[in-house]
Amino acid sequence: MGIKKCLILFVVFTVGLFPFFSSAFADDVTVNIHMLGEDARTHFDNPVIVAGIWHFINVTLNEQVFTDLTLKFYQGDSMPAIGLRDETNYYEWKYNANNQEWTDEKEYEGYSYINDTNCQKTGDTYSFCVGVKDTLSGITDLYENWTLEIYKDGGKLYTQNIVLEKPTVGPAKYHADVIKFNVDPFTEMDDNGSDYFIVENVGNVPLDINIDYRAFNDFIDVTNSGKKLSPFNTFNFYVTLHSGSWKPGILKISGTDSVTGSIPSYLIITTAAITFNISQIVNAADLEVSVGHSNYTIQELLGTNIVFQYEKELEMNEGQIRDINVFVSGEGNVTLDVWSDEENVQILKVTSKDQEGTPLAITSTNTSEYTVTIRVEALKENKVGIIYYSLKVDDEIQTFSTQITIGPPLSQQETSGGNIPITTIIVALCVILLIVYMIYTQIRHRRR
Repeated sequence: MGIKKCLILFVVFTVGLFPFFSSAFADDVTVNIHMLGEDARTHFDNPVIVAGIWHFINVTLNEQVFTDLTLKFYQGDSMPAIGLRDETNYYEWKYNANNQEWTDEKEYEGYSYINDTNCQKTGDTYSFCVGVKDTLSGITDLYENWTLEIYKDGGKLYTQNIVLEKPTVGPAKYHADVIKFNVDPFTEMDDNGSDYFIVENVGNVPLDINIDYRAFNDFIDVTNSGKKLSPFNTFNFYVTLHSGSWKPGILKISGTDSVTGSIPSYLIITTAAITFNISQIVNAADLEVSVGHSNYTIQELLGTNIVFQYEKELEMNEGQIRDINVFVSGEGNVTLDVWSDEENVQILKVTSKDQEGTPLAITSTNTSEYTVTIRVEALKENKVGIIYYSLKVDDEIQTFSTQITIGPPLSQQETSGGNIPITTIIVALCVILLIVYMIYTQIRHRRR
């Protein structure tokens, strides 16, 4: 056999065995890379390491007999020459099996980039807690291509492309801008609000999310506040209000700069100067608390401490009589006058706890509500009646109104709705009984 044929057979034989060599090579070591307490991430199908943040590089070996296990991590595809290595392009870490020590083989300016306290051996797995200095520029979403190589007693076991990312702190709030609450006057109660807001972590590092409504924290609970939010995940924040015995009015609580997202301190490499943002503040939802009666308009009189509560719209039927309540509260003296349009609705009586008729002279306080009851009658169907309220405080007059939509009389509604009057039912029963009696009589007559 000629030399040329032998070479060809050798190449074919070698290529045929390559899958077996490759499989054996791959099976000898398994590598998993992730931040402390987080799942592994990939970028362009390659593992990710975020600069400035501690990571675990977990190396699992089938063969445990060795002295040194070494990790070399460098920028690009080619290892830089010894004289050109610095914190921007090369790191090296080692585990010595004889003395069970984890060391940084390439410290820069006396700073170590291995956290030997967190390094550990668990069964066949060697967990290197390591990281690299953030030397990437401040461009958002910046990354570089690096290479990880693993050696056992000087022999290379493993090579993997790694994406090195610049750390990005990115809390972002969306969904509800205002959450509304309704609580009864002078009543301690809980209300869960009308909505919730969402915070998403759009950065590449975990964040401790804290919600701070400052002076109002004592009576506000926010779900998930103080918890860690992983990258590219969201939290729904529900707010519970614990009201005190509050006087009527509208309380507005700003959510401006109330959400702080901070990188957990245990993740940050503090052995070197920190060159990136470790926290960021964004807005939470605003809170609006209406202290008043359900379905009532809470009107704070301009330039005064007086709050007036009334219903803006009501429905009645022609001929119906009902009592309408309005409430006055706050510190001050108020003169309340009430009247109607007289054409569609009329006022039958105005009463309070100590007065009758209008105008009413009211001494209002911050500790209770002054209730005024207005008895009205709806006069004409398919019309809109109006009740007017005039409040005078310190010679300033402010006027409000209730619109009453008037429907048909109740008796007419029942008839048009298909309800049969009782007189009709009685007549029908009499007719049926008469017919039955006549049939019975005819049958008896024929039998005779």
